[in-house]
Amino acid sequence: MHGARGPGDLFELFVLAPDPAAETAAILASYRSARVLERFPRRGGENGARWRRIIGVHERTLAELAGRGRGRGLPAGRELRAFGRDLFETLLPGDVRRLYDVARSQRKTGALDLVFTSMLDWVADKPWELAFDPSRREFLASASVNFVRNAYTAVPADPPARRRGRLRVLVAVSRPRGTEPLDARTETNDLRKAFRPLVDAGRAEIEVVKPTPAALQRRLAAGGVDVLHLVGHGHFDEAEREGFVVLEDERGGSRPLGAEALRLLLCQRGLSLVFLNACETGRGGRVDWNRGTAPALVAAGVPAVVANQYAVLDSAATVFARELYSQLASGRPLGDAAREARIGLARELGASRIDWAVPVVFARDPREPLR
Repeated sequence: MHGARGPGDLFELFVLAPDPAAETAAILASYRSARVLERFPRRGGENGARWRRIIGVHERTLAELAGRGRGRGLPAGRELRAFGRDLFETLLPGDVRRLYDVARSQRKTGALDLVFTSMLDWVADKPWELAFDPSRREFLASASVNFVRNAYTAVPADPPARRRGRLRVLVAVSRPRGTEPLDARTETNDLRKAFRPLVDAGRAEIEVVKPTPAALQRRLAAGGVDVLHLVGHGHFDEAEREGFVVLEDERGGSRPLGAEALRLLLCQRGLSLVFLNACETGRGGRVDWNRGTAPALVAAGVPAVVANQYAVLDSAATVFARELYSQLASGRPLGDAAREARIGLARELGASRIDWAVPVVFARDPREPLR
């Protein structure tokens, strides 16, 4: 066991907004038997100024990564920490911060598991993984907090199939003609290397499938898959207000698949984890958050999804996948494994860059191991 957690050890943050158009909203924090509720102001005074700064940096980041920027570059170093401080102070106001400090102090070993959910779509859209605690001088998600997200949904998580046999990891690498090349071979080799001890011991199996919708459907319908790892391209279409992944057609050309179609393909298959190693698959709609690729899957019942909230460097995607699967193969829960993968990214690419915060983890319970 890696730092055993009790049933109430989740620190949960929930932005409440029964009427999204109203000025009033609140943030509910719960930990063990404690519950606190604070106003979640969006306009006026310092709160309004803080939100303007958060939105400004976020929009600039999206523009720079899409090639529409004005040459200011991505936030880094001191600016990234200032941005993170605004996120931190917005996320943990008043008594919510006090309960958070208590929860941190009571975690004698291991990281605090924090699950964030928002009823406000445009709030869920922001990169909360970059929250920076100025008193401890640390980014939460790469230091001592397992920061994961959940979708606001009425659908319970699909119960993953509990099998006594091998852990089956299905890999689909989509490289349609005419799209930007990917370093998928390195990523697939790293995945095989991470699971090699389990494969050699007969406890895991890596299977590669043709990346067409039909081939995926046939394989998943046959059952027996625990993890789906999809490598390819993705984007969030602002006009359609929907997330997409790009699979292949039968001739090797591009076959874009929207979030709704992907949901039908992957849900109720007994999967424990879906890893979407593609750009912008972690983004959601600002009007309807759950029309993003990963949010749609989580909202429809997939227990855990790993995706990317921004465009991701090929090298960063490979490092994160390698570190994540290495930790999962050793038996660590998803939350711990993702935090270690972030640390690995920060180690390789630099803690003062946003790359380590691009991957987003969605989970109903980050304390669950794959096995």
